[in-house]
Amino acid sequence: MDGILLVNKPIGMTSRDVVNILMKKFNTRKMGHTGTLDPFASGLMIVTINNGTKISSYMEDLDKEYIAELKLGQKTSTLDLDGEVLEEKEVILPLDRNVILKSFSKFVGDIKQVPPMYSAIKINGEELYKKARRGEVVERKERDVHISNIDLLSVTKEKILFKVVCSKGTYIRTLGEDIASTLSYPGHLTMLTRTKVGRYSINESKTIEELSHSDIIPISDALSHLPCIVVDENIETKVKNGVKLRLNGHTLYFIKNKDNQPLAIYQRRDDGYYYCLRGLWS
Repeated sequence: MDGILLVNKPIGMTSRDVVNILMKKFNTRKMGHTGTLDPFASGLMIVTINNGTKISSYMEDLDKEYIAELKLGQKTSTLDLDGEVLEEKEVILPLDRNVILKSFSKFVGDIKQVPPMYSAIKINGEELYKKARRGEVVERKERDVHISNIDLLSVTKEKILFKVVCSKGTYIRTLGEDIASTLSYPGHLTMLTRTKVGRYSINESKTIEELSHSDIIPISDALSHLPCIVVDENIETKVKNGVKLRLNGHTLYFIKNKDNQPLAIYQRRDDGYYYCLRGLWS
């Protein structure tokens, strides 16, 4: 019962809410998630279970795909529809699709983002959103993110529906506000759905109610995006004892045995040897 679950998170729940419910359903206290989804957002959420919690960082690094709806003309405190309206401006219709596409192009590639105040980032041990609720504004450092692609799906009056593929750590609410700004309007998201994480699609996910033990994806399958080495019993013993290995090729390797059981993540160091970064055996 080690691996990951593909959950279709409903609107209104926090990511922690989802994990708490699933912990009871699967009768385990060892469960986590990768990539937080805001309460107003829905879609694909990867939940790690038991030893699967050890691979969270390797799932978190995967690119993500979202579909979002941006409403022009209003800025909110949370950058989504749950916040207080802070600014309004009349939108001149109809919106020009070519102008919108030109705006999108400014954000494709490596960009810098300032995380929103309403986020789960911790500063001095406290989440930013808790400070924001008290009316505090804290200086946030810019972070580097990568936007692979932004597609315009539709334009309906003052609302723009778009799809974005991006790196981990990208705030789509911030991206929405920044796009609105380049169009000379305030703006906020009215809908956000995560549709992909790496090779996994929302179409493969299930609701909390539908999920069962048979839906757990084993660790070896979940890590199929990493370079992999299958080892014999002799090397398996060395791996379980944390012995350094002499390998060639990639900087990082996922190591498993002939029975497809996960053993460890090994990483090359400056001396040329590979060292155990994370043990995965049960």
